[in-house]
Amino acid sequence: MGIYLLRRLLQGVPVLFLITAIVFLVVYFIPGDAAMVVLGQSATPERLEAMRQRMGLDEPLPIRYGLWLKQVLKGDLGKSLVYQLSVWTMIGRAFPITLYLTVFSLLIAVAIALPAGILAALKRNTWIDLVATTWAFLGVSIPGFWLGLMLVYLFGVRLQWVPLQGYIGLREDLTDSVKTMALPAFTLGVFLSGPLTRYLRSSMLQTMSQEFVLVARAKGLAERKVIARHILRNSLIPFVTVLGVQLGYLIGGAVVIENVFALPGIGDLAVSAIGNRDFPLIQGTVLVTAAIYVLVSLVVDLSYGFIDPRIRYD
Repeated sequence: MGIYLLRRLLQGVPVLFLITAIVFLVVYFIPGDAAMVVLGQSATPERLEAMRQRMGLDEPLPIRYGLWLKQVLKGDLGKSLVYQLSVWTMIGRAFPITLYLTVFSLLIAVAIALPAGILAALKRNTWIDLVATTWAFLGVSIPGFWLGLMLVYLFGVRLQWVPLQGYIGLREDLTDSVKTMALPAFTLGVFLSGPLTRYLRSSMLQTMSQEFVLVARAKGLAERKVIARHILRNSLIPFVTVLGVQLGYLIGGAVVIENVFALPGIGDLAVSAIGNRDFPLIQGTVLVTAAIYVLVSLVVDLSYGFIDPRIRYD
């Protein structure tokens, strides 16, 4: 395990290095002038030129990238051009909200996908299977922003069960916090439950045809034990793989949902940074999100050994 973990961490280094290069190049080609963002549009050409020299914008691209990468390796992501705050400070404020939304969404998705996928496999070609697969299809097909707006209209405007927008922290008021996060979490949970249901169903159907399942039933084991210990457990690896991929997506890609529900998370922070041409903040949010995605992939790979004891890493 230790050797495998070290090898995977070393493999992540060139991946993150490549990500830093891509992020820097993408930000470089975004239209806009960082000096003008700091000084404003009314700044004189002389002041703009002096600010560009101060920020190192007059240097060649390789030198600018090297200077920025040197800062990153020291753990310094710079300071926001618009808010004049450390990028780490702003990410530290936004990330807990995105993490809260992500965990809530995963709980809802798993609560839907596990029973739906299991029942669809066990009741193959019945009305239960049809309902579960239809739900999975709708979950994948329905646009998240449209579902979010419909939920806001139904539960926020018509029924007035939940606040329309905004965010209340868990420490402020637990009940109101759950209410503000329920609709965005359910929106993402529905989207995530679709592929999870499909993968779990297909994986269980494949496992049910294996010989060890027939042997377990021939031994006279109770059906519940056969399903739980032999079928479900051996079908969880594809399920966990998709779950890990979607977790990375939720952390970095829930931009639309955070904007629809006015949640000040990582996605909303990145959109605001792009709109303001806040280049250090753009680079910082993308880089941190990519690092989290790499870490999530590592955790998913390590979880395989706990699901299936036959898997060995060393």
